[in-house]
Amino acid sequence: MSEMVRRPIPHSATTLGDAEVEAAARVLRSGHLSQGSEVASFEEECAAVVGRRHAVALNSGTSALHLALGALGVEDGETVAVPSYGCASLITAVRLQRAEPSLCDIGEALTLDSRAVPVSCRVSIQAHLFGARGPMPAGTVIEDIAQSFGGTTGRTGQIAVASFYATKLLTTGEGGVILTDDEGVAEFVRDRRDYDNRNDFVGRYNYKLTDLQAAIGRVQLQRLPSFLERRREIALAYHDAFRGLPVAVPDPADHVFFRYVLRTERRDALEAHLHRSGIEAKRPVYRPAHHYLGGEYPNSERAHRECLSLPIYPSLIDAEARHVIDSVCRFFE
Repeated sequence: MSEMVRRPIPHSATTLGDAEVEAAARVLRSGHLSQGSEVASFEEECAAVVGRRHAVALNSGTSALHLALGALGVEDGETVAVPSYGCASLITAVRLQRAEPSLCDIGEALTLDSRAVPVSCRVSIQAHLFGARGPMPAGTVIEDIAQSFGGTTGRTGQIAVASFYATKLLTTGEGGVILTDDEGVAEFVRDRRDYDNRNDFVGRYNYKLTDLQAAIGRVQLQRLPSFLERRREIALAYHDAFRGLPVAVPDPADHVFFRYVLRTERRDALEAHLHRSGIEAKRPVYRPAHHYLGGEYPNSERAHRECLSLPIYPSLIDAEARHVIDSVCRFFE
């Protein structure tokens, strides 16, 4: 194997290059680091990628979810439907709005099962998990496209939100965005992300993205098509190699492969085997929401018990992908 192969092969990694370095340096030389023209340009470019009229950049995906709920008028104590198989960010954002998460079990796509949404929930959050498109519930929906940005998601719900954390599909280090066709929603979020120089007082926040981050994000947006192409290349290699193994593999249709997630009843043993082979594999959801809040959600619990995420990202080289493939196949021999 090539000497370039990392040991261990990390589960996630950023893909940055000279263009991102130059973009950051350009902003540093300008002397304007906070929210400004780079953020405005980044917003226009994000909106164009997803196909929405408005984009408002923020400092995190959690902030985006919080302000999306506020823009929809979610009130104190109101219940919001949230998938039980998802990260803590979803329930954190709901609680920031002083609302209550109503956990719902997941369906076959590992996303919120629209049939499980209570009729009492006016608003639902559908997270298109791991890069696959989930079915849309009825009513008002916030689409969380943090793991599917650049695919076909984000165009259906009244609001879409994304995260640009370090290891997401594209990165600004930390950051997020709200996307919508509703001008009123966009204006609400623009107003609430900054509290300086205002003539009235309402609940506003320091949720701004910086020009330094936006400049990096603009380069990442330009590279996104090649990032997604490389992810699909690796995913299809995995898919072909694992055909016939006693594992469930993701459906490659309408998938951008933020994660490549296998399902097997031998999840723990496979993870340990891969770690011994110098490969970092992980649970794709560290703890599902019902482990924090309680309740019985059998599909979510089964996914937590069986799902294992393999390394897949643009900077994963062919030799590393081949080592992952060989190691998985060896385990099942």
